[in-house]
Amino acid sequence: MNETVTYMLAVRGLCCDRAESAVRRILEALPGVHRAHVSVVAGRAVVDADPAAVDAPVLVATLAAVGYPARLELL
Repeated sequence: MNETVTYMLAVRGLCCDRAESAVRRILEALPGVHRAHVSVVAGRAVVDADPAAVDAPVLVATLAAVGYPARLELL
């Protein structure tokens, strides 16, 4: 059984519902991501993922590559 960890990312550039949906779709398209909850109001994404398939640097780099700078926050 695969382990699941939760990553909390502060995400800059979330300005509207469209950005929120775009970031969620981008994150959930990554192999190993089970679920992503993105909030414009909070300015963050909470991602449940298999750490053997994806880790925080991959999540951060993926968002940065599409114009949403992010950083890992401690839970």
